Amino acid sequence: MAQSSWKDEVTKPSRFLSVLSFCIGTWLAFVSLINVVFGAFAPGQKIEWLGFIDGSSLSEAYSTHSSISIGIGDVVALALSAILIVVGARGIESSSGMRSFLNSITRRTRQMMSSEGDLSLIVANWMVVGGIVFYVIWSTINTTWVDPGVYSVSIVMIASGLGIEALSE
Repeated sequence: MAQSSWKDEVTKPSRFLSVLSFCIGTWLAFVSLINVVFGAFAPGQKIEWLGFIDGSSLSEAYSTHSSISIGIGDVVALALSAILIVVGARGIESSSGMRSFLNSITRRTRQMMSSEGDLSLIVANWMVVGGIVFYVIWSTINTTWVDPGVYSVSIVMIASGLGIEALSE
């Protein structure tokens, strides 16, 4: 009995984990493509994913970026993002369907402006969107897409909004 439930957990992940996997994979693909084309560490500097992830010294975590180039770290990051997107999409499809998931994203904008909805849901939606918009605007202006301080602010806003939304359901 226990093995059956363990197998179900592995083969049919929860909707939350599927959405999380899909979103993190999409974000990683986005930042990886920016890294290949423009450099994501700082102006003129490219993140070296393998050095960045394994905790190497700061000098091993980035390199000079002068033109579009793909290194082994970029391939690993893009492959990992593809795996996360596929696993997340399969989980979403098995739990509620991809169409329902995409419709829930479009409904979020209507819920942000609705006066008939619950105030906590309106605040939750604004926090999620605010966190994403803050990350994109800050990273675009400062051309640094891997800033831990920006992640700290963005993640707190996004996670708080999702937490409020989960509590209200």
